[in-house]
Amino acid sequence: MKLSALTLETSGNRVVMSWKADNRVLKITFTGTEHSLPAAADAAFTSCLMPAMLLGEELTVDESFKVSKALLSNLAQFQQYFVSWFDDLQWVNILIPEQQLHDNAVAPSDNAVFYSGGVDASYSFFELKNNINHLIFCLGLDIQLGEHERCEKALSAAQQFALHYDKNLIVMETNFRDAFPELSAKRCQIVLLISYSLALGLCNLYVPASHDARELEPFITHPLTDPLLSNALTNVIHHGMISRMKKTAAIANSDQALNYLRVCNASSQFNCGECEKCLRTMAALATLDKQSAALPVLAPKKLRAVQIWTPGIYHMWQDIYDSAVQNNKAELAKEVAKLCKAYDRKQLLKQIKKQIAVIITDFKLRLLNSK
Repeated sequence: MKLSALTLETSGNRVVMSWKADNRVLKITFTGTEHSLPAAADAAFTSCLMPAMLLGEELTVDESFKVSKALLSNLAQFQQYFVSWFDDLQWVNILIPEQQLHDNAVAPSDNAVFYSGGVDASYSFFELKNNINHLIFCLGLDIQLGEHERCEKALSAAQQFALHYDKNLIVMETNFRDAFPELSAKRCQIVLLISYSLALGLCNLYVPASHDARELEPFITHPLTDPLLSNALTNVIHHGMISRMKKTAAIANSDQALNYLRVCNASSQFNCGECEKCLRTMAALATLDKQSAALPVLAPKKLRAVQIWTPGIYHMWQDIYDSAVQNNKAELAKEVAKLCKAYDRKQLLKQIKKQIAVIITDFKLRLLNSK
C-alpha cells in the first residue's frame, strides 16, 4: 500500500487533509481547529497501518510524507501486540526513506479527550476537565456520514455539551468507510481516532478506557497499545480504568452528561433502547434511581432478551447486579442475576465440551497405540 499526494487545504477554522492509499482517496475534514495540522503525515500514515495489516500489504510513502522517528519505533511494538492478539492481522513491512524521518522540536501545549457522549468519554472528561482544552468528536466511523439525522443529533449534542463547559469542540469527518468498503470501521475505530488526532500536534491526547483492569483482554483499545501510537509531539494516554458501573455513578449527577448520553451503535437511531449496550446502560442508571432523557425507562423484564458474549461484558453486568442489590432494587437484581447465570451455564457447557473432546482424542490415541 503506497501512500502519496498528502495535501492540506485551510479555510478559517476548517482544514481538509487528503492523501492517496494506492488508488484510494482518503480525506479527513477538521473543524474547530486553528492549528495547521503540524503532524498531518504522522496521522495519515498511522491511520493506514490497520488497513494494511488487515489486507496484508506493506506500507510505503512518497516524498510528501515526513514521519516521526519516535512514531515509527512505537509502531513496531504496536504491530507485535496486535499480530499476537488477533488472527486477522498480519505483520507488515514499513518502508520509509531515512531522509523522510524526523524528530519534531515543537513544544505543544494543548490537551484533548475524545468525546462521543458515552459513559467512558463523559467520565474521562469530568476527571480531566480542568486540564482539557479540546473535546474531539468524529463522524464517519460509528456514525456514518450518510446517516444525516443521526449525525445532526449527535453533533448538536456534542456542541451543546462543549459549549456548556466552555471547551473547544474539534470535529473530524472521515471518508474511511468509502475508501475501504471491504473493511470494518468498527474493527479499526479507536486506532483511527487516535491516528487522525495526531495531526493536531497536541501535548496529551486522552483515550477513555473501555474496560477496567479486571476486564482487560486483547482489544482494539488497550493500556499497552494506545500509548504506542504516540509520536514526537503527542503523548497518547489510556485513561480511566475503573468499572463502567463506577463511571456511571460518577456521571449520574450531571444533567448535561445524562441529557446527551449516547451509547448505541446498533441502529440508525441516537439510542435504540433495545440493544445490549443500551439496556446495560439503562440498567446501571436504574440501580441509582437515575434516568437519561436520551434513553427510555427500563422495564426490568426487557433484560430477558439480553445475551452476554464476552467476559468483559459479563463483569459489567455483575457490577450492575451488585449495585442493584446494594440499592435494594430486588426485581432488577433478579433479572440481571438470570442473564449472568445464563452466561455461567454457557461457559460451563463450553468447558464440558472441551474436556469431552480431549477425552475422546486421548481415547483414540490409546486405541491406535494398542494395535
